[in-house]
Amino acid sequence: MSMFIVRFEHPNEEGWLQWVRPHVEWVQHHVAEGVIVASGPSVGTDVRQGWLVIQADDEASLRKLLMTDPFWGPGIIENMLIVEWDPIFGELAELSSAPEGFDLNALP
Repeated sequence: MSMFIVRFEHPNEEGWLQWVRPHVEWVQHHVAEGVIVASGPSVGTDVRQGWLVIQADDEASLRKLLMTDPFWGPGIIENMLIVEWDPIFGELAELSSAPEGFDLNALP
């Protein structure tokens, strides 16, 4: 299972207001299933942004999941960024590709 960080921008405030409740329900459902690890808005940005940390088999599976977000159909998502991420340190380290820990001896 891979870990991804996803950023959405929502410049259409009216559309965002119309679809935010179904989107939040979608997020809560996938959090309960353990697919979405974390989600929330950016703070202090010029354009409204949402960030998600999601587990998926691969980017194709991730994109398929994202297309089920209620924001997707009406085009409330713009400038989407997807980055595969490996949380080696910190509270999400158990989800890392190296869950047994970081090998300091492997560094140059």
